Amino acid sequence: MFNSTTWAQYFTALFLLLVCYYTVIGLRFYHWEILSLIGIKKIEGDSISSSSVADFKKSFETENHDDYLPKPSSEIDISPLMQAFTDEVRAYLQQADNCITSYELLHSINLIILKYPVLRDTEYREELVQLIFDEVNTQYPNHLRQSEIRQLLS
Repeated sequence: MFNSTTWAQYFTALFLLLVCYYTVIGLRFYHWEILSLIGIKKIEGDSISSSSVADFKKSFETENHDDYLPKPSSEIDISPLMQAFTDEVRAYLQQADNCITSYELLHSINLIILKYPVLRDTEYREELVQLIFDEVNTQYPNHLRQSEIRQLLS
């Protein structure tokens, strides 16, 4: 009887028996682990997980397009812009010639204002006018009037 069986047949039969044995053991005792490998998860108890329900509901909600639009200027913090603007005006006035005309001064300040278009629409316009007027009057007294500066910001 052993003479009629070759070693190849023996190892093939042994291999097939081991595969069948481990398949039965795996399915019997480790079926949830095997199913989790392909993405199927077991729900514990009779309750449904609230996070999965929330995720499911969230997939049906529409997005609010206003979240992606720029915020109105009233919600934007403009204090860094105000600081940069005042620093630039001060730097220009310190470097300007002593014999500058009021027209050149208005034109230069207008170019600085054009760099910061958000400042035209703020509620701090009067403070800006007063700040520019004070800075200009410290360097060049009686060169500009507040009405001229208001026209630049409007």
